[in-house]
Amino acid sequence: MLSAMAQITLAQAQDLFDQTPFARWWGLTALELGEGWATVGLGTRPEFLRPGQVLHGACYEVIADAAMWLAIMTRVGVEAMAVTVEMKTSFLRGATTDLASRAEVLRLGRRIVFGEARTTDQQGALVAHSALSYVRPAAG
Repeated sequence: MLSAMAQITLAQAQDLFDQTPFARWWGLTALELGEGWATVGLGTRPEFLRPGQVLHGACYEVIADAAMWLAIMTRVGVEAMAVTVEMKTSFLRGATTDLASRAEVLRLGRRIVFGEARTTDQQGALVAHSALSYVRPAAG
């Protein structure tokens, strides 16, 4: 459900993931996009599990970070070099299933973008909350 104002389509977002080595390795999936927000999915794999069969914290953070990256692009178009400068994640509960993270742009500045992401498990339970800041490339 992409608005007419959005700058990247779901197919373009998934193509970007498929062409980016880190996103491809993690197996990230672009699930939904809207004006200023994006949802990214991550499937569970054995190498993501900690002892006790709980997903490692990096899983929560990588999908929140990737979702924010796409959320920014729904507002400004493809900006491969928009990068995270700060991320604070609160881990609310352990997850053992696939994850989804929905990130939203809270403030889009010329150079700095502020946002948040909510990560849920397959049952829809909130498992992590992230506050993110991104820096955008300087206009050439």
